[in-house]
This record gives sequence, C-alpha cells and structure tokens, in this order.
Amino acid sequence: MSGKIMKMGLSPLKYLSARAVTALLAFALVLPAQAADQTRYLIVSALKAETPGLERFAPIIYTGVGKVNAALGLYDAIIHYKPDLVINYGTAGAVTDTRGLNKIGTFIERDMDAREIGFQRGIAPFSGESLPQAKGIVLGTGDSFVSDSIKALDGLGIRIDLVDMEGYALWKVSQKLGVKFVSYKYTSDHADGEAPSDWETNVAKGAKAFAGVLEKEYGMSSLLSE
Repeated sequence: MSGKIMKMGLSPLKYLSARAVTALLAFALVLPAQAADQTRYLIVSALKAETPGLERFAPIIYTGVGKVNAALGLYDAIIHYKPDLVINYGTAGAVTDTRGLNKIGTFIERDMDAREIGFQRGIAPFSGESLPQAKGIVLGTGDSFVSDSIKALDGLGIRIDLVDMEGYALWKVSQKLGVKFVSYKYTSDHADGEAPSDWETNVAKGAKAFAGVLEKEYGMSSLLSE
C-alpha cells in the first residue's frame, strides 16, 4: 500500500494515527544519539584470560598489567580506532563488602604518595588536583597486588571499595583524549592473604556477567565491521 501512496504523491504519515507518528519521530531522534556514542566502542582489558567469548562484541585491546602498560596500550588504540566509547572490563580485589560485577563511579591512584612533601596521598604533586568525592563504587589503582588492604591503603583520605592495577590510568588517558569511558570490575578476591589463589580461581568468571551487560546496554560495536 505504501508504494501506491508514494506514487500518488501522498505521505504515508497521513494514514497513521497521531500517536504512531509521535512514536516514529521519537524513535528517529533517539536512535542516532544512542548509536553515536555506543556502537563504536572498544573493550580494553589487561589480560586475555579475563575476556573469554567477549571478542564477538567489539575489538578487544589487551594492555598488559600495570598503569604504564595500560596507559600506553589504550593511547595507541584510541589513536588507531578513534572510538566514541571505551569500555574497560577486568577483575578487582574487594576491600569493602563489594561482590560480583560493578560499574565504577570514582577512580583513585592509590599508590601516588607524596605526603613527605605535603601532598595528599592519591594526588600527583603540583597537579592542582584534590581527592574527589566518593561517588558510587570507588576503585583504587596501583602497581601492586594487594594482599593486605589496611597496610596498602593507609593514609588515603577516601573510601576504597575495590583495588586493581589499570583502571585509573585507562580513565585518565580517555579523559585526556576526550573519549567517553566506563569501567566494569568483577570481584575476583578480597584483597587479603588468600587473594593470589582466589584470583587464579575466579579470573574468568565475570566474563559471562559482563557479556550480559554488553548485550543489554551496548550491543555489537560497529568497529568490528569497519
């Protein structure tokens, strides 16, 4: 019917109800906005062991462990792919009673410590920055595997919920390059004396939960076909 209507020079919208027309226009306006910042995305992780089965959603960048490796790896990937969104997925040790898969709300460099010259722990000297307000799950990133959280986080003036070795650096690079960034961390251990063995046992378990988030909220990245 629509073909005949178009040949007659009549608009198909004439035959739709006002409610249907409104719904179509809303869909047309919202969909491009969602697609613009959600379909061209990268996944970034430290290790391949953390991401089984996730390569079907988006290109995955493996940076290696630690802040420097994370920063260099993601910087190169952003320059190459020019994504609209970077999604970090990885494992983290829990300091508070935080379990399962969590979206990070605040990023802290937990091992930046210049208190000897008068700066807050967690703040780079002479940066002009200060510790942020804790919003949502707070991730503390540092170049050490935490098995004693009380000792490792002593002197930090902010609550830390999870600890990892890459998240803050990835967030910082994304901010510097003006790319939207989100991070999801799966609790693999509880940052105590059992942390090394717990991490080895649980390192890949969160991938299934994270895949569910990708399916529901982000879909397939168009970078797979570019």
